[in-house]
Amino acid sequence: MADRDSTSVTTALPVDVAPADMRRRDIDAKQNLIAQLLHDSQCEGLLVLHPANFRWLSSGANPVGLCGRDEAPALYFNPSQRWLLASSVDSQRLFAEELDGLGFQLKEWHWTASREQMLGDLVFGRKVACDQPFRECKSTGMFFAVERRKMSPYEADRLADLGQIVAHAIEATARNLEWGDTEEEIAGHVAHRLMRHGADAVAVQVSGDGRGRAFRRRGYRPERVEKWCVIQATGRKTGLHATAARTVYHGPPDESWRPEFELALRQRVIHLAAPKPGDRVATTIEAGKTLLRPTAYEHDWRAAPPISLTGREPSEGMFLPAAQDRWTLNWAVVFQERVGAVAVVDSYLMAESGWRLLTPPTDWPIRRAVSLGHVFELPDVLARSK
Repeated sequence: MADRDSTSVTTALPVDVAPADMRRRDIDAKQNLIAQLLHDSQCEGLLVLHPANFRWLSSGANPVGLCGRDEAPALYFNPSQRWLLASSVDSQRLFAEELDGLGFQLKEWHWTASREQMLGDLVFGRKVACDQPFRECKSTGMFFAVERRKMSPYEADRLADLGQIVAHAIEATARNLEWGDTEEEIAGHVAHRLMRHGADAVAVQVSGDGRGRAFRRRGYRPERVEKWCVIQATGRKTGLHATAARTVYHGPPDESWRPEFELALRQRVIHLAAPKPGDRVATTIEAGKTLLRPTAYEHDWRAAPPISLTGREPSEGMFLPAAQDRWTLNWAVVFQERVGAVAVVDSYLMAESGWRLLTPPTDWPIRRAVSLGHVFELPDVLARSK
């Protein structure tokens, strides 16, 4: 299906290759964090096994291909140096395409040998910390859960680049889908557009003709879309994730769901206007619940979490209604306001100047809202005559 528009994705920096010196500075800053961790834990080295931590500490390196847990690359740090630990199948590509010039050395095992044995030899006789249980290594505790949540300036810019790609993929698909296409076909077009811009389609949801009312999290089915649908996608690039959703309908809106969309938009405005750094996240959730309380959708907040963090994983953790967490600068957040059959979903960054929309609409209807002195531009519903 060919696009009927020429909308393109533009970014302040090249999408394909970020400046190497910026990425190097980002990795060096994380090396300093590791040095402090090793000092505090009285360890001489850190072994990194978790894929999200691998992406974080390499500022975006991404293993590819058929790679099982016993083949996955890892990282090792001492206070001043860092190593890639990789199979001979992956090491050359990782350095050529991902890590060249970024200060990593290499420890390699041949694919016919054992990763487990090499890692065991590396930590033997040393006091080593690890981000996952391994041999006698010391646990890193909450270090990664806390530090990985905060986006560095480099990561925030890369996330904004990705957010544009994700929003464009969804919006172009919505503008060009053929009524009567199946949810599966529509999901395929979204994934295709993400891949054309170098992003992985981590998750795609297509809920046609109100089918999102039954399941808040659903993928895509062979059912045809005739009247309207919600398209949601999570993309990954440079080891980061961004999520968004858009709603498109054919002909006059069905009054059975349009009020639900209006209510979800109002809930988004309340979520964005309420918090500032240091406030409890639970207060924001409560504000959204208060909006729903006098409506027929009083209990919809129970069906799915409205707020989660994002970053090196699609969800770095969702917040419970009684969470004691407090809003922190440079958190990347996915707001997912779901009311009835609709979903209003976008990724944001909590910046010094306020919420920065990471998945902005382009060539798409916008609803402008004002609350508590803040002006928010939100994606509206796209009405298509054909």
